[in-house]
Amino acid sequence: MPDAASKYAAALHEQEDRPVKVCKEAGRKCVRCISQQPVLSLEWLALVDHLLQLTRLMQLEARMPADTKVADVQGRNSESVGTLWDQEVHENAIRILVEEAKVTLCLRMIHDYKKWHYDVTNRQADLMQGVISCGWDERQLRQKCDQYEECLGILLMRAFQHRETLQLIDLPLLIEHVALVLDPVLRVQADVDLLASGMLVRQEFIVLYYFASLMKHAEALNNTELLARTKDHQLLRLVIRHCVSWGAHYDATLAMAVAEGLACLADNEAWFKKQNICARRGRAPQVQR
Repeated sequence: MPDAASKYAAALHEQEDRPVKVCKEAGRKCVRCISQQPVLSLEWLALVDHLLQLTRLMQLEARMPADTKVADVQGRNSESVGTLWDQEVHENAIRILVEEAKVTLCLRMIHDYKKWHYDVTNRQADLMQGVISCGWDERQLRQKCDQYEECLGILLMRAFQHRETLQLIDLPLLIEHVALVLDPVLRVQADVDLLASGMLVRQEFIVLYYFASLMKHAEALNNTELLARTKDHQLLRLVIRHCVSWGAHYDATLAMAVAEGLACLADNEAWFKKQNICARRGRAPQVQR
């Protein structure tokens, strides 16, 4: 029979793990409620609440002490920080998103939302219709839109930091989304809106983290296709133009992420070879203007 010390240790261990279990159960419920809904519909408004709760759970997990026990997991690479499933940091909300195959869905949702957002005429008409059908005023509906964009944006940012997430998602859609958001032609009105709201949590800034994650993990993904699509969508040009136009507003974390992404692209062997070939042929490496 277990002695008193063993019982005490087991009880203490269970007590320490209880907050993690509670967050995990709540997170799974929220993730399973994620589905694509028409923007400003009653179902969409309920979805925003689930995304808010999931984001808060993710932020709560970030404040939890690291799980040092995973260092003893058999087969774990001790020279890395681990994967979503064996790292010391608690990221159950993100892990559940991956396990429930919701990451690409979330990406599709934010992509469709931003296309709707950039269509100013239809957006305003939908807001007016939402005021009538939901019984909310326009300010409340705009706030829900901001919360939807912020929550999805942050959840995806954290998810894309992991190579195993990028290996499972629709990469062409991610590249297309980054290009859509950074395209200055579509951001004429958005630029005005950014000045009146929390800039760094909007997609117009958050997608720079997506770009950085893509470049950081490119060689572990389908590198050739990724670089080809990066070139086709002129991502490098768009990122550099964003840095020139908005760099003064970056915080240190975003500036470091962009710098790391550009450095990883420069270090990418396939990209480096392409630039050398261009140089030998007497052509400048292509950064479209």
